[in-house]
Amino acid sequence: MNQKLVSVLIPTYNVEKFIDQAIYSIINQTYKNLEIIIVDDSSKDSTYQKLEKLQKKDKRIRLFKNEKNLKICKTLNRAFNYSRGQYIVRMDGDDICELDRIEKQVKYLEENKEIHLVGMSVKGIDEENREISKNKYCKNFNILKQMLKYGTPVLHIWAARREVYENLHGYREIPYVEDYDFLLRMLTSGYKFTNLEDYYGYSVRFREGNTVTSNGIEQIKAFEYAKKLYLERINNKVNEDSFSEEKFYKYINTNKMEKLKYDKSLIFFKKYLLQKNTKKITGLIFLIQSLLTSKYQAKKILNRARFKFYAKYF
Repeated sequence: MNQKLVSVLIPTYNVEKFIDQAIYSIINQTYKNLEIIIVDDSSKDSTYQKLEKLQKKDKRIRLFKNEKNLKICKTLNRAFNYSRGQYIVRMDGDDICELDRIEKQVKYLEENKEIHLVGMSVKGIDEENREISKNKYCKNFNILKQMLKYGTPVLHIWAARREVYENLHGYREIPYVEDYDFLLRMLTSGYKFTNLEDYYGYSVRFREGNTVTSNGIEQIKAFEYAKKLYLERINNKVNEDSFSEEKFYKYINTNKMEKLKYDKSLIFFKKYLLQKNTKKITGLIFLIQSLLTSKYQAKKILNRARFKFYAKYF
């Protein structure tokens, strides 16, 4: 009876095959005081038509559509601007979450006032909902701060206090790593985050074309750019940096030679993955070739190794 209002932000784009499952996993949550804000980013398939039908079944759904494709950052900020909840929860239109997911996240924030955002451990699923992986995410804030140097230690499917979004002014136009940049800005603003380490309450879908499987050179450069801004704030001891959309897109601009080298390094890395358990020497040779072929691939592999090291040993 005294549940605080939670705003669930759901950006959608061309997810007609998965949208019903995603939305029903929110509609049927054990936590009932929700407003479900869905902004469709001008889908070209039947996603929006399916959402219109779902809206008729649940009055908590507030449905909007971008007149043109604005991409993830602007779409999320539009969804937030419509929101009224004391807590903000993220959900993707092709994923699935457990029915007590929001209840658990909100309960944690209610009981731990010093924490401002909470994620969770996750499962990976394929297009047919088959489980293909499980990833545990650490709860220790001090360890998470160290991991943040090398990757994103809290996935975007978090629950956060509204004040965090208001004070950070939502997401910045840093596509590919908008969530990473959000966490870095939280850190320099004095906010704390954690994970429900032993709760696998969310299933991230791996499919061709979504952001989970799109790990190109631009994403690596975007990661570097967000980290560069973070170091600026730390070194200057102010909570401001030199971000601009123009500077960002100039930073991630990739020439043909860089892309060719990166694509070639990916081929070597895939060969390494195929050989590493059966022909270790051959696999190691492919790994070295991958590292030497593209400096961006080398940075990505080394950051991933450091991230996993912290996750495993600390």
